[in-house]
Amino acid sequence: MQKIIKEIANKKFWLFLILVLATLILGSNLRGFSYATVPNPGENRDEYSFAWVGLSLIQEGYPIAWSGIPGYEKYDYQEINVDHLFEEGPDREPFPINKPWFDHPPLFGLVIGSYSYWKGVRDFSETATFIIRRPMLWIGALTSILILVLGSLLYDKWVGLLAMLVYSVVPTIAISSRMVLAENGYVPLFLGSIILATYYFKNKKIGYWYSACFLAAIAVLFKLSAVGIGLSLALLGFYFGKRQRAKLIKLSVLAIFVPIGLFMLYGAYYDWGTFLNIFLANSSRFYGAGAEVFFSVFNQTVITKAFNDGWMQFGWIALFVLSFTEWKRKRPGIIITIAVFSYFLIFLLFGSETYAGYRFPFYPFIAISIAWLVKELFTKPNLFLYTMLLLLPLGTSVHKLVGIVGFQRFVPFLRVSTLALAGLFLLSLNNNKKILYLQRIFVFVLFAVLVWVSILTVLYYNIDAWYFAS
Repeated sequence: MQKIIKEIANKKFWLFLILVLATLILGSNLRGFSYATVPNPGENRDEYSFAWVGLSLIQEGYPIAWSGIPGYEKYDYQEINVDHLFEEGPDREPFPINKPWFDHPPLFGLVIGSYSYWKGVRDFSETATFIIRRPMLWIGALTSILILVLGSLLYDKWVGLLAMLVYSVVPTIAISSRMVLAENGYVPLFLGSIILATYYFKNKKIGYWYSACFLAAIAVLFKLSAVGIGLSLALLGFYFGKRQRAKLIKLSVLAIFVPIGLFMLYGAYYDWGTFLNIFLANSSRFYGAGAEVFFSVFNQTVITKAFNDGWMQFGWIALFVLSFTEWKRKRPGIIITIAVFSYFLIFLLFGSETYAGYRFPFYPFIAISIAWLVKELFTKPNLFLYTMLLLLPLGTSVHKLVGIVGFQRFVPFLRVSTLALAGLFLLSLNNNKKILYLQRIFVFVLFAVLVWVSILTVLYYNIDAWYFAS
């Protein structure tokens, strides 16, 4: 108790708390900026599906929504004028409404549908994005807090805070986290499961593992791709389990198959034949990028359209460096590597490359990897590596804000700073302490500039600018 009181009385505690609150407010405001119009309503019509299936289950006790999946026997084409879609685009294809709807498990739809119903929505046409995206802003804030907790638990509180900041300002993440997609819904459950599993390995209290498996099971009822969470737990249990290995793996496997069984019972209750047809149709759908899937995940950023954001390439490089540096050496790196590897296996098996939402569960671990690498390079500066990495997100952000022609006025500054950087790098070869100090200042300033430019990029994308995003 005295230790806790002493910690609270410490000035550093209050500084850290202020920084956490400031980052949380910043992230919430960036996610909330133009949230109802960017991405444009109707660009990903799956957002409406989740709201509609939840609303129909609440009002009629029957799952109804739209789907483009072959396998349904009947399609009732309707021009549901949600967000004035058919007023603004009369040539738009009508929604193919299916009864019952079995594209995904119902739990995430119930979350969105319940919020919509609470806000007075009673008809599909009333599920406007300014209503159904509101819960995602709260879920995004929760995800940020859990990233802070996981980063602090695996490394230290400053890595956790930095990861939270990265997750808040990266344009791809800030914009995509607004969307009503099941992956955004179960990302907090993924993080919660890994946090609880980490606590189990620290304290050996089995209650943590039961709780981790419970969250993993709930996530599968959001979307079947969340089986990657249970797989992560199974592999973590196998690697770290020792005496209780068999029990940990058994519970992790149950966290996968019990919710799948519940989903099947749900399908059998309403219409087993249709459920089976949709399940088989989902398993045989077009397989994205094929053999190039790994390259496409690393090289391409997609929200509702191709979106150039060098943060993602920076993040994947940071993740590779972290994995190669800490694999089989340090527990934090092993945990992050296993979590990403497990979900990536599911990503491959599901043929997910063409569907942007499937990428979202990678983002928290990418944010933590960036935070880890930035701290490592600040402690032990490698100026050349750091600058090359930061040029990825910095270059794409500046390009979006000022364009190629507008960038010309910055060319003199670029040339002078390039010469200064080269000189600073050459001087650092002598391991002089003063030069090391200058390098750290350079790293801090460069990262601060990148964060500021990223904030401006997010704020740049209103409804008009988004039309030209690519």
